[in-house]
Amino acid sequence: MARVPYSWTKVDFGDIISFNYATGDKDRVRRTVLVLDPEGKRDDFSKKLLHGIQLEVGNIPTSRQIVVLLKRAGEIKIVNEGKKIYRVDLDGNAKQVYQRMRLLLKNNDVFRTFDLKKCRKSQVFLEDLRLPPSLIKEIKDNR
Repeated sequence: MARVPYSWTKVDFGDIISFNYATGDKDRVRRTVLVLDPEGKRDDFSKKLLHGIQLEVGNIPTSRQIVVLLKRAGEIKIVNEGKKIYRVDLDGNAKQVYQRMRLLLKNNDVFRTFDLKKCRKSQVFLEDLRLPPSLIKEIKDNR
């Protein structure tokens, strides 16, 4: 597993990142997320939020349909081929991507909203993903 240290100020739409995050009174758990909106806000504008698709929790995939989720979100690009780090060029803004994927996200229960203040207490990394060799070849061919 390769991780590349990253900065919260650089996190952008389509990045695949990992960070430690605690929910409630539970221990902090490493989460890997496809970022849909790095600094979203609630309706009352009181908190900055990170909206994304949770791909892994503690290095365990959250769904068997990760490849389908990534493809439906947009075009998968290689960031670092040697370390198997990818990103997704989202087709539209966060709201459009969510609307297009709403049923898939609901069926797989992978859409998450994180308190950005809590997230920033942890270091952030660009995270590698285990993708099928056929998909990796397809991504390379589309460069």
